[in-house]
Amino acid sequence: MRASESTYPKNLFSYRSFWGVTLFITLSAVGLYYVKWDPYYHKAISAAAKHSIGDSIVAPDSATPPPPSWKAAAAYAWAYFLAVWKAMILGLLLGSAVEALIPKAWLCRFLGEKHFKGVALAGLASVPSMM
Repeated sequence: MRASESTYPKNLFSYRSFWGVTLFITLSAVGLYYVKWDPYYHKAISAAAKHSIGDSIVAPDSATPPPPSWKAAAAYAWAYFLAVWKAMILGLLLGSAVEALIPKAWLCRFLGEKHFKGVALAGLASVPSMM
């Protein structure tokens, strides 16, 4: 028996795997639509119409940034958290879903190779979540 035969089971497809992958894809599509695609689509339309991407997160009420201080740092950290918290929660959910719903043999077979194919598939899988 070769090493590759013992590493990957012959039957990679099962009823449980099908529903796990289906649930993962649904969670990914709905979550990414809600957190990234829909808001950024509306921002892009607004930016094209107004020729501006909006106020600065550093100083939303002023054209100049505030002087360095602990208050300015805390205000920026809070504003940044409010801007990214939904994406952070979605990332945690998707990471947990990969661990719980996608069969490990699939991940090893399609993304675990140290060749260009595995790296390219992993890169292509990440493209929908990038902005």
